[in-house]
Amino acid sequence: MTSPIRRCSLKGKAITTASDSDNSSSPRLLGPRAITLGGMIPRPTSADLAVLNENERDVVRFSLELEDRDASGQAAVDDAAEEVLPSSQPEELPPSSKDKTAAEKEISLHLADLLPMRWTGNDFEFDEEIAPEQERRLSIKKNQRWENHFPTRSTFKSVRRLILQTNPPAGFSFLIPADHQRPWTPPAGYACVYELWFTNFSLWWPLPEFLTTYCHRRRIALGQYTANGIRILVTLTVLAAELGISMSVFLFEELTTPSITAKTGFFYGKMVPKYNVITGKPSKVNFWNRAYFYVKINDASFEDPSIVLNGYFNANIDRLSKWSQAGTQSFLEEVEAIRTLSHQHWPDISEARIQAALKRLSRATDSSPSRNPRMGKSISHLSPLMMISLVLRFMEAVHLTLAVLLREGGPQVPRNCPTGVAQPDLL
Repeated sequence: MTSPIRRCSLKGKAITTASDSDNSSSPRLLGPRAITLGGMIPRPTSADLAVLNENERDVVRFSLELEDRDASGQAAVDDAAEEVLPSSQPEELPPSSKDKTAAEKEISLHLADLLPMRWTGNDFEFDEEIAPEQERRLSIKKNQRWENHFPTRSTFKSVRRLILQTNPPAGFSFLIPADHQRPWTPPAGYACVYELWFTNFSLWWPLPEFLTTYCHRRRIALGQYTANGIRILVTLTVLAAELGISMSVFLFEELTTPSITAKTGFFYGKMVPKYNVITGKPSKVNFWNRAYFYVKINDASFEDPSIVLNGYFNANIDRLSKWSQAGTQSFLEEVEAIRTLSHQHWPDISEARIQAALKRLSRATDSSPSRNPRMGKSISHLSPLMMISLVLRFMEAVHLTLAVLLREGGPQVPRNCPTGVAQPDLL
């Protein structure tokens, strides 16, 4: 007679073991990552393990080890899946993580590598599971064949260290990609980011609105953005803040020019030569794309979570006209102020300097109630010529939309519409 094993199930925010009296049917995987579980079931065969990925097989093996320990009378664990992370009922948890066995802690870490996790401000808990319809597959789009991409090296431990270092707002949720997933396959409602953005280049949470607006206007995925592009973004934000200028997507587009690598799909905005005030930065960052994870799009991770971002990589980027063509005096003065800066060395952009710049931006935002975050400045400061330009762009977008609907009969939106017009996600 085969020895039954105990399986664990995710219920709410905590992990609990199913009752021994629960004789439910054999388990089913809910989506590619949920560990299901309930009841007493026969020990799995090799065929059962073959359909699981490596991480899921590890969790099953740990469950088998715990059952073997129960059978042999060694260190019985009645609640093998009771999580180190807090549940909605803290009084049911052990008073200290030291009371847990090594096997329980190991299972907790493996589950944290498989399931969405949420940062509460001082601890971690399980987030809502990923529904099957949210998953993006590698084979759905034929043009998603990019070179030099590998399974992520990020783990729950490495992302936990990053969170403790960068201190995102409470409610920040993340997911470690499975072995078969890549930067262009985050589930719907998630976006891909790289650990090096934060550990080496001091990017901050929530992600700046002008970065996501820039990706939206170029119709690229956030995971396409390179480490050197993030370094330029951080440096320009600091320099602009020290001049009393709030970086906007239009100012960023004026100072940089888009470039994309056809083989890898990576995108970056490199400095326009006449505006290049950044020196001392290496031209290449090795292995920056090896450690990546998915973040849930909400207020804790994005300044403006309503901006629609692509999930899949897109090689056909939109090349938009420079905003300086509108001829506004205030905008041109901001561009000229940054251009006339002496060369700034990247090693001089310290963490303290970045934090001081963010405090300036925060005070400027709090003192401007009429601020339009997509413009990066108060609406009242716009010149009449810029207002006319905005109206003309909006009318052009409406005209093109109606023309497409009449011609094709489908709800399409033109690629070159302004940021105020939402564009559909590329699924």
